[in-house]
Amino acid sequence: MIRFVAWAVRKAFEQPAGQELSLAERIRQDEDKLQQPNDDGKPEKEPAVEQTVEPTDCFQTTGTITQVKADYFIIDGIYFVPKALLKNTEAAKHVEENTRLQFLANRRTDPVSGETLTKVIKIISVLDSLWNDGGTDADEGDWAQSTGKVNTTTYYKSNRRREPGTVIEKQHDVLTVETDAGDPISVNIDSTRMSFVPMLGDYVTLDCVVQVDGGFVDFKGEVLEVVGIEPTRLVSGVGTIIAVEEQEGGEIRSSNGGGMIIYQSECCTPDYRPMRGDQVEYRAVENKHVRLRCIFVKLLEAGVTKTAAAAPSPQQQSNGGAANAQSQAKDNKAQAGGGGRQGGEVSIWQDKHGVRITGDFDVTLKDGKDRTTRTVTIRNESNRQQKIMRMLGPKTTTPQVQLTSPYAHTQSILFPGETVEYMFEITGGGGFFGRNEESCVWCFGGPFRIGRWFRITVGDVNQAESNGTAGPNIGGGRGASYNAKMSYCKKQLALLNMRRAPGTTLAGRGFGGTRANFIANPLPAYNVPSELYDLMLTAASRAELLTALERAPYCLQEDLSPANYSRVWNTFIYLEEIRLQIEFRKHDIERGHFTPEDSYLALEVPNVAEARPSILVGDTVRASAPWTDDNTLYQGVIHRVLHSRVLLKFDPTFHARYNGESYAMQFSFGRSAFRKQHHGIKRMQLTHGLDYLFPECISVREPLLNARLNARNELVLEEETAGGTAGRVLPWCNAALNPYQKQAIVSVLRGEARPLPHIIFGPPGTGKTVTIVELIHQLAANVPSARLIVVTPSNSAAYLITERLARGGVLQPGDFIRLVAMSQVERESVPEHLAQYCATVDVSDERNTSGEVLVTESGLRMKFQAKHIGRHRVTISTCLGIGALMQMHFEPNHFTHVIMDEAGQAQEPEALIAICQVSRAGGSVTLVGDPNQLGPVVHFTEGQIWNSNRSLLERLLTRRLYSVDRQRFGPETAGYDPRLVTMLRVNYRSIPSVLSLYNDLFYDGALEPYRTLEDPDRQLIATVRDILSLKPDAERAGEGFFFCGIDGTNKQSPDSPSWFNPAEACMVHKIVERLYRGGRYGPADIGIITPYLMQVRSIRRIFDAASLESPKIGSVEEFQGQERKVIIVSTVRSSASYLPHDATNKLGFIALPKRINVAISRAKVALVVVGNPKLLAVDRTWLQVLQRAENGGTYCGCTLPASLTKVLVTTKRSGGGDAGGGELQRQYDDDDDDEENQY
Repeated sequence: MIRFVAWAVRKAFEQPAGQELSLAERIRQDEDKLQQPNDDGKPEKEPAVEQTVEPTDCFQTTGTITQVKADYFIIDGIYFVPKALLKNTEAAKHVEENTRLQFLANRRTDPVSGETLTKVIKIISVLDSLWNDGGTDADEGDWAQSTGKVNTTTYYKSNRRREPGTVIEKQHDVLTVETDAGDPISVNIDSTRMSFVPMLGDYVTLDCVVQVDGGFVDFKGEVLEVVGIEPTRLVSGVGTIIAVEEQEGGEIRSSNGGGMIIYQSECCTPDYRPMRGDQVEYRAVENKHVRLRCIFVKLLEAGVTKTAAAAPSPQQQSNGGAANAQSQAKDNKAQAGGGGRQGGEVSIWQDKHGVRITGDFDVTLKDGKDRTTRTVTIRNESNRQQKIMRMLGPKTTTPQVQLTSPYAHTQSILFPGETVEYMFEITGGGGFFGRNEESCVWCFGGPFRIGRWFRITVGDVNQAESNGTAGPNIGGGRGASYNAKMSYCKKQLALLNMRRAPGTTLAGRGFGGTRANFIANPLPAYNVPSELYDLMLTAASRAELLTALERAPYCLQEDLSPANYSRVWNTFIYLEEIRLQIEFRKHDIERGHFTPEDSYLALEVPNVAEARPSILVGDTVRASAPWTDDNTLYQGVIHRVLHSRVLLKFDPTFHARYNGESYAMQFSFGRSAFRKQHHGIKRMQLTHGLDYLFPECISVREPLLNARLNARNELVLEEETAGGTAGRVLPWCNAALNPYQKQAIVSVLRGEARPLPHIIFGPPGTGKTVTIVELIHQLAANVPSARLIVVTPSNSAAYLITERLARGGVLQPGDFIRLVAMSQVERESVPEHLAQYCATVDVSDERNTSGEVLVTESGLRMKFQAKHIGRHRVTISTCLGIGALMQMHFEPNHFTHVIMDEAGQAQEPEALIAICQVSRAGGSVTLVGDPNQLGPVVHFTEGQIWNSNRSLLERLLTRRLYSVDRQRFGPETAGYDPRLVTMLRVNYRSIPSVLSLYNDLFYDGALEPYRTLEDPDRQLIATVRDILSLKPDAERAGEGFFFCGIDGTNKQSPDSPSWFNPAEACMVHKIVERLYRGGRYGPADIGIITPYLMQVRSIRRIFDAASLESPKIGSVEEFQGQERKVIIVSTVRSSASYLPHDATNKLGFIALPKRINVAISRAKVALVVVGNPKLLAVDRTWLQVLQRAENGGTYCGCTLPASLTKVLVTTKRSGGGDAGGGELQRQYDDDDDDEENQY
């Protein structure tokens, strides 16, 4: 009756304006009609509401149960129904086959596959058994009458509605939310859009599709589908870490008075490990149990960094004298933070009570074997006697300063005016180059103490540094060091003049003569907008440039989304091109001439092979003569890049008339790489839609290949047979794969989350390339229709995969092809043994060319067209090289799989070039890489604050679907959804002690060592310990990580921004030379990593001068993917006086965790870090590296200040998560009892 009254009310409001009957009269008439008898004489129990809704996706109908299982049943052989839907019906226990049900269902179409799925929302009633209160059947008449009323299908409209609620349960793939308006709602986590990982107690809002039911006043019926879940309230702010629990999480104190906020380790950015005192940015949701729970935490400023940087170094301490005693005392009081009981007294390093200590405390030794002596005089200038109780020497394992006379505990009485002398011997201290400070303290009766610092320099550093200038040029002063700002302004002006230069350009000759005239899909020009040029070339400062880029129309500070994706990334690509054009101006030659050489004109360019940015084959030189009347610009194409010259080809007329004239030379690079990236974004939008790059839910699909692993980790293919399903074991091509590698391959073969990319997360040394090769073999062998695109960001990685496939013997030469650029052929960079598997590309339309393929003597094929490429099962190239296929014509579903190695090093638009060449409906994408290693190299570094250097792989791993969710997924998958992410965890490279260093720092201890410590490893470690003057230690015989502290000086030449450190270079040479001596280790066993080109050259010069063959010396980028038995890392940056500048500007290795990870993960047995601990401790990651060496007894070299030692000890006590919570104390407090504990 209530429903009828509501219906009547609604009808009344729908009456025309001129209707005479009132609402009350119409209701009375309708009630009278209810009392009138029907034709059979029986009163009507309830009227049927007339349905006027056309057929929709929401409907109510009847059906028959055709199959019953333990947890579910099936209606009409079509509709799957979990038995949980029967919990509110009286006949739930009596359902069996052939039972008829009335139910509500909803249809939806998958937007990707196009499949239509019908979900039963609610069981309304069981029709075949109307059970009375006693549990027996009702009479047959009631049954017949009831079934007659429900045989028809009723359709309902649907609407969107938002429902607030609380998460009360989370099990596997189901989230249960308790709403305010009825029973709890079960939500499928995979298929529901979410921007965060919900936890128990979170207050959320459900975005629902609901049934429009006219039987209710508010028209709201059943919830048909939950489309999305969002936090009810999102709180953002800045706070300080106040508590840390290892591997768990901790608490944040909000800086805006928001109280305490709970965070878990999973919500931190990938490269951040929280420590107490850190200032962080957070985003939190409201939670029933903890008030606020973080879903995102990002480091803003490290607390331990501020503490270490504020600590005084020994160089800042005075070495006697009364002139600055007052100011020194004030400084020490401030540094002590009031911690000492006598914080206001004169410093321990100052003379006091009439006692004066003098001597020559600055010592320079030629090398580590040199030694000298020093005399220190103590004079009593007071009017009363003083008593020397004892002398406290340096408390280090191998002190350089040793007292020879008298004994340290000798007591002496000094009457007024008397003196006493102490004799010291100073040695090279085991051959550590650079500076070191060691202290001696005399204890007097009274009591009081006076100390002195010996400052020792080993090696003729000043002579070695004569070609450079110490420290950066700070403050804009025009010193002798490299002036980066002035150099950049000159290059800006040069590009501005180049753009304004008048005249016409006479094009040069490229490779193979003429360009392709007919291309199936030519790339648009994508020219840089002139307004961006003007902005980049005229901005007065970096701050002005960034501010302009944050305003419309650019708005680069916005979070990336499908709506702004094209605009943001196209702008980044334009800015990258402009910046590269500016940097290229360093290669310009104001006046030069050419030398004829064969069919080329040669141009001398000193050190062109090592030029940065690189000059490559295919780049151009524009020659002009502004001092003449000739306004023509002659373009020459670079065909060869030799050590100190380039070979060019101009227009034939220029070659014919050139007679040694001088020209101004301006270098330019090819634009095809940028055009391909722009076009990749455009094509991605057409083929996949940009929402593909922002996945929010999973539509689980039938496996592409129904494969699984059995208990013996064998690959089993489930096949349908006449008798049911049978498993067939498929052979592994590489049986030595570990279970994680096999699971990664099975996950890709199944592809249940298609078309979403599958990520194979491969930390260092876990066998990524081996896994990729096996995956290619299995796809080629078991999926006949598969056509694979395999890409990498670098040529070297692409050649490596090609070589592994060639050696594997599974694929024949005709099955796979490696596409190479013509520049690779011109530079002779194609490995000779791989030439038969390689081909160059001809993008000309097949209808306008002969299609003839040329084969060289080495087997290299030239001018491959689409018809030739399409015949191969596997096509291998670089991310940019595969872009040539965008200019050809292939069927939309020709390529079925994309596999990208080193995906973490590819800029996102580079990855799209390959992905856009498979269809969204049928394609499969696999990204292989490590987000914790080196990312893409970008020239427009200012864009890094907006994540322009973040790869697609890294960005996907920050999204909810790809994030760690330990409540749903166990430790066997490292908390990742195995359908989307597989983490390779067995490390084959490093011994356990070296592995544990980067495993704990960057991978939360998830990696498992494969190698065990063997006798050759122990011998190598013992040799390194001997070289570093560390005593043999049986307990630490397997510790392969060492930190050699060198307090040198970083230098910079006036014409280069690069740095070098002579003291570190000498130390590196000494370690390598000693390793060579025994004859067991050679150059192939050793690698030297340094971040600066000038340091590379400095180390090479030392080896050349000593007539020693040098091992490989290179940057972190050059060592990515490589390994050596011994790795020596020279960090270079060292100037203590510029420590605040280095920390603020994050130069070199400072604050670059990915670089550190790559550098320390190359070593198989021994890792030696050579650097200045006082500077490196400013960075939180290097501080933890230094702590590991100090705790493991493998630190050697310059003395660590007590303040830094206290930081290390405090950090250790807090399990790597505590910065101490307070300010550091001074090197020595003035309190005598505290001081004695320092020795």
